[in-house]
Amino acid sequence: MDLFQVLLNISHFNGNETIYAVEPWTPESEVQVILEPAAGIIQLNQGELVFEYFLEIDLLQKMLQNSPYSNLCLRDQCLRVIEYVMQNA
Repeated sequence: MDLFQVLLNISHFNGNETIYAVEPWTPESEVQVILEPAAGIIQLNQGELVFEYFLEIDLLQKMLQNSPYSNLCLRDQCLRVIEYVMQNA
């Protein structure tokens, strides 16, 4: 699954899940969406892929609901989310 697919299907995810994505972050970045352990983790290693913490689903849902970019196509919204995460990491 990639980041674009997560945004496309955001309503199918639980608010207490977290997105981990392979860098560099693009709409096509491979992602894992998991329940974050209580201790929290920064990265997941699966084979040769390293998934870095990206964003919580509940925060992403709130961002998309209150987005000034709601008139943009989904790909552009995805790019704005990536930009937000990179600036606020």
